[in-house]
Amino acid sequence: MSRRRVVVQSCIVLVACLTWAKCATGKGSLQRGDSAGGAPPPSTGGAGGEAVVLWWTPFTGIMGQSRNCGLGSCFFTEDRSYLHNKRLKAVLFYGSDFSIEDLPLPRQSRHWWGLLHEESPKNQPLFDHQPVLQLFNITSTFRRGSNFPLTLQHLKSIEALTSTREFVPTKEKNHLLGKESLAPVVYVQSDCDTPAQRDKYVSELAKYIKIDSYGACLHNRDLPAHLQDPAGTYNHGDFRALVAKYKFAIAIENAGCDDYITEKLWRPLTLGTVPVYWGSPTVRDWEPNPHSVIVVSDFQTPKELAVFLHRLLENDTLYESYLKHKLNQEVTNAYLLETMEKRRWGIDNDFEKGNFIEHFECHVCDQVLTRHSGGRSKANPGEFQADLSHYGCPEPETVLGEDEEARNFWVEQWNKARVEAQVLHRLVSLPPKRFTPDEFFDAVIPELQRDGFFQRFPPEHEEL
Repeated sequence: MSRRRVVVQSCIVLVACLTWAKCATGKGSLQRGDSAGGAPPPSTGGAGGEAVVLWWTPFTGIMGQSRNCGLGSCFFTEDRSYLHNKRLKAVLFYGSDFSIEDLPLPRQSRHWWGLLHEESPKNQPLFDHQPVLQLFNITSTFRRGSNFPLTLQHLKSIEALTSTREFVPTKEKNHLLGKESLAPVVYVQSDCDTPAQRDKYVSELAKYIKIDSYGACLHNRDLPAHLQDPAGTYNHGDFRALVAKYKFAIAIENAGCDDYITEKLWRPLTLGTVPVYWGSPTVRDWEPNPHSVIVVSDFQTPKELAVFLHRLLENDTLYESYLKHKLNQEVTNAYLLETMEKRRWGIDNDFEKGNFIEHFECHVCDQVLTRHSGGRSKANPGEFQADLSHYGCPEPETVLGEDEEARNFWVEQWNKARVEAQVLHRLVSLPPKRFTPDEFFDAVIPELQRDGFFQRFPPEHEEL
């Protein structure tokens, strides 16, 4: 179960004592939606009722809930019996659970398909390819090009960047290097198998500068006993206090994709530890001030990066030039400020603002009410189509950028998904617009052969 689903489920548990209006909407929030009663409309309801929005992939745990959004009321449900309801306007999918073996087919011309997927391309490589993205009419992803962007899903507020409540001054950090025998660099990672192959880069970097590694990957230093359960560790105050003691933190994402920026970047930035970052090529668009982040790709080799880090260790003035958001308590990035100002949802169980899931639901509601209004009985799925700017990530690269063997599995998955995306789009779009899993895979194999896939990635079975 993903962390996002845990957040949703924890919110639902509170319904009995707080009511949905408190949990899902926040007091007085029409932007995200207020409860309009919990009685579901009959599944054969008439044309005068609410628009229905169906989660095809179970996600929120809510089987039926009416909610007032900005332009009117919609009924949100996970009950698949509503698929044939005349008032159904949109079918939503959570990306990690999207499966070609379980789709609402044949697709009806009046139904929009919506995608919510905040996770990395490691979870679902199909969304790296335009033919699959074009099946969706409305999206919410980490890319700023999606209809409801979640790029800043891990940043609580601008104040979190400027606050010095958890900040450890440089002079004290210098003292701790000796007093507690801390390395200048901290690395905390428990996912050791990623497209980026970050462990190989960090292993090479560690030849030239000392690194304390507390996670399962490259482990060389133990966390305190009460912080060794990964489930609750990373947001624990004691863990944050530990990271804040370090001068630098390795922040390497699972994969490199525009706008895919996670807590790996925001945690050290909010603590006043300088991130050593690899991941989104657009990271400079989001840093608090110029040169708040050390970008790995600016250096030809790990050794070259280590030489630069040693320079900063020897020069406090140069080091502190990366900490203006803490030392001056200001953020000058106008784009970051504007994006955060426009964001209406919160994170970390913010019951006043609500979370992005219900906000996305109301965004979908408002859009389908707009498109279905004015006597229009259908919202043609071809009228609004997502494209690569809504999610698409390039063929995976490693941080070192040279280990072809390490890349093979993830590159193979990406290229297989490229062909599968073409086949899926064709089968969903062309008559009879329905298929079995066997029919899908029977169609994929010859396409992979024509594509030259098996020459590039020889299969284990000779018959292929």
